[in-house]
Amino acid sequence: MVLIGNRPEFVELQDEAQRREWQAFTMSDLPEMISAMHVCHAVRALGETPLRDRLRDGPRRTADDLLTGLDPELGAGFLQYLVQRGVLETRGEEFFLTRLGEFLTTDVSLARLGVYVGAYGGVTNRIGDLLTGKATYGADVVRDGAELGAHCATLFSVFHTPVVLGAMRERGVRRMLDIGCGGGQSIVDACVRDPELTGIGLDIDPGAIDVANELARRAGVGDRVEFVVGDAFAPRTWPEICAEADGLCMMSTLHEHFRNGEQAVVDLLDEIAELFPQQKILLVGEPELRYDGRENDDDFFLIHVLTGQGLPRDRSAWLDVFDRSSLRCRRVYSRPGAGPRICFYDLAAPTS
Repeated sequence: MVLIGNRPEFVELQDEAQRREWQAFTMSDLPEMISAMHVCHAVRALGETPLRDRLRDGPRRTADDLLTGLDPELGAGFLQYLVQRGVLETRGEEFFLTRLGEFLTTDVSLARLGVYVGAYGGVTNRIGDLLTGKATYGADVVRDGAELGAHCATLFSVFHTPVVLGAMRERGVRRMLDIGCGGGQSIVDACVRDPELTGIGLDIDPGAIDVANELARRAGVGDRVEFVVGDAFAPRTWPEICAEADGLCMMSTLHEHFRNGEQAVVDLLDEIAELFPQQKILLVGEPELRYDGRENDDDFFLIHVLTGQGLPRDRSAWLDVFDRSSLRCRRVYSRPGAGPRICFYDLAAPTS
């Protein structure tokens, strides 16, 4: 080694092959994609720990204050990373969410992130195994249903409950049956917002029904909402209480029946029409695909491909299915600028 004074000589080593490989990597957008992936996990960690609430509420915080109850060494580096990524900024010793950080940590942003990273992250991490047959969805790989339900409930409450209430009021519905209610957020939210509405929630998962009952109790509508166990796709087996409803809704449920073929969906609609002839409305709310890259449309497509749920369809494809059933579609509601993008189809028997 050649020394210059007391300092070593610095030598850069480059060759053409190395430059070509590095240029290919830097021009591939992978550096930005890798950073985006890590920012997603970091933002999710903000929501999963007390950090988001500490940054949003109360007096401004120093690092020691923010990291109370957390790993101080790891936490200090994590905060510095968030500053480097523009999520946080410092003023003196205090940390603040930047405007970007505020946008990234809204309830809607964290719910959207939670759907893809939390609920479906374990699926997308195994794409190679699914493609090669080393793993099978439903056996070796599953989505996180609890996370999916919680995040979808947040999104539905913010964007879509007003549409459901408007459609039900338009048809004079006073007792609504939510078919495939999951943890009950939708029907509870609707009854909280409309004191004159009562509801019934039906889901095949007894655990979800327990969660829904507790949710209704905490929301103060336990006396107006009842939950029962039942298979959304087997209406002849539904508990008798379901017949009390004068309006039905199925939110992001019916498309999963496409795994059994289009005719199975048509047959289910006909069965509901036969068993519930006096219903004022069957409101079907379904995600709509455009098959492009806007608003995570391609990501939404991918997770449905990987999990074999029956792909969401655009409205024209849904209308073709409804036309083959004994119900008619009287109106289609949409809500631009909301995610997931959902169309709501107002269905009823032709005499309604």
